[in-house]
Amino acid sequence: MNIPGFNRKSGSKGGPELQDPGFGTQITHSADRLINKDGSYNIIREGQQVWTAYQSLIEMSWSHFFLYVVLYYLAVNFLFGIGFVLIGVEKLSGVIANHWVDDLAEAFFFSVQTFTTVGYGAVNPQGIAANLLASADALVGLISTALATGLFFARFSKAQSQLIFSKDALISPYRDSEHLSFQFRIANLRNSRIINLRASVILSWVEDDEMGNATRRFFTLPLERDQVSLLPLNWTIVHVIDKKSPILNWEPQDFTRQQAEVIIFIEGFDESFGQRIHVSSSYTCREIRWNARYLPMYYPRSGKTVLNLDAIHEFEFLP
Repeated sequence: MNIPGFNRKSGSKGGPELQDPGFGTQITHSADRLINKDGSYNIIREGQQVWTAYQSLIEMSWSHFFLYVVLYYLAVNFLFGIGFVLIGVEKLSGVIANHWVDDLAEAFFFSVQTFTTVGYGAVNPQGIAANLLASADALVGLISTALATGLFFARFSKAQSQLIFSKDALISPYRDSEHLSFQFRIANLRNSRIINLRASVILSWVEDDEMGNATRRFFTLPLERDQVSLLPLNWTIVHVIDKKSPILNWEPQDFTRQQAEVIIFIEGFDESFGQRIHVSSSYTCREIRWNARYLPMYYPRSGKTVLNLDAIHEFEFLP
């Protein structure tokens, strides 16, 4: 497929440059997509990898985070409980030696009281060994509480955008002109202010190069408007399919045959967190609707404008 107005040897000609966002040109197998809808890479990492506790605990889901916290809490107190059993539960005043299971349970719950600095007072360590172990238990508890508090704060304070993309992109008539357009829309699910948004849209497809080898190509699509200062409502991002567009005269089967994917990158500044946010997504041939237009998302009511976020995915086919 030849892109109109583009010279592969010399670069761009009257349009945006060919731009590889980092996937390279060798992914030419029939992959589902390069970037998943949630912005994650459609890549499975195998072999040698580096695991860092802080980064992993910050980036994992909340359910996995709480699971690790609970497992750590139980494991540490269980180990200290075994230590108290080995010293002898008779060194814990208030505990009567019994079956080893009961002794371990008493020692475990004493460790919990020491670890959390609750200290009900019903059980006390006696002797040098028991007091040293209880002191170590309390120290580990203080350090663990500080670390858990820091991790909780870091997770809560991390800038997480809640930009939502329309499920489907559309090929629609562009205003009243003779051209078509590729478009999709985004909106902010939160009430926070996101300012200075910038959008970048890259078309990726597979074709044969001059040597007849399959190669993945990338092309930055020019947009009607690639940035907005504010996002109080929704933003419909539009690429006009004119004579300089690489998808001019494309049909639905062309997207499928070329393994085409439209990759989206959005960045902006979230005033609530005071940080820049970066969001990505993509659309494949299965998520592009032809000869359709979006339905309105907002309407006036009592002197105000109502934005219906549930309507971001709604569209209708044109006659």
